[in-house]
Amino acid sequence: MAILKLDGLVHGHYECRSLDETLPIFSDLLAAEVVDRRDGTAVVKHPNTGWLLVIHEGGPDAPTKPRGNHYGFRVADHKEIEAAWAYIHERQDDYGITGLKEPSASHFAYSIYLDEPGGNTLELEYYNPKAAGHGRRVAAGHWGEQLPAERFPGRGYVPQALSHGTLQTSDKEASNRFYTEVLGLSIVGGGHYSTYIAHADTPWYVVVLPAEERSYLAPVNRYTLKVASSEEVQEAHGTFSARGKELGVTEVWDLEARGKDDASFIFADMDRNWWEVTSAAWPLP
Repeated sequence: MAILKLDGLVHGHYECRSLDETLPIFSDLLAAEVVDRRDGTAVVKHPNTGWLLVIHEGGPDAPTKPRGNHYGFRVADHKEIEAAWAYIHERQDDYGITGLKEPSASHFAYSIYLDEPGGNTLELEYYNPKAAGHGRRVAAGHWGEQLPAERFPGRGYVPQALSHGTLQTSDKEASNRFYTEVLGLSIVGGGHYSTYIAHADTPWYVVVLPAEERSYLAPVNRYTLKVASSEEVQEAHGTFSARGKELGVTEVWDLEARGKDDASFIFADMDRNWWEVTSAAWPLP
């Protein structure tokens, strides 16, 4: 049995340079909505996706993140990828986009990548649902009902979900054990090269990519795991603090308690990827 008994993988956290520059990328080009904004932090949600992306404003010196640490959105038809590339290519200067790559195919996916002005890469992908027949759970649709074109008109494409984030690892087998035996996540795909991890009850996932050379990210770039109660957060904090080296936890921050049902802490795994354990239902206090 895993150390954590998870309710879900509920948030991703992402650092940009300027919210005013980055948020239009999500609302105008990726069909996401800004559902909260305060004190230099915004919460972004796609209407078809339950997890949230928390975007933190880091200022002009916030570093550029590796492409191996990105978030991806998904469309329902492969022709929408060409339409998205054409639409964004025509307007990339208006949005401060650089590094816009032409559509390319890889492992059942067809996608484009763009670098937004906040120093991050974003992906828009089509994933052939036939791949689900090859054991790729992540290929299945990430939505119950597709958003109609009227919800995102005039573009020729409709992002249907925030499907995934990514991490990097230096030791695939060791990190796989950590994700399952310590964090309580499930391996839902991958193969010889990559690993896809997720909470068992939800479709969004994290792609873990091996990397010989790493650019380590700050803790503001992390994933949040929810447990049922503040008592479980405290128990996990005690376990990670006492047995961190044994478990593969390399750093544990102080426990933060803001109320009876709101406790959290941040920690780093063996690859210096950052995570958060929380009992709070909403990412902002």
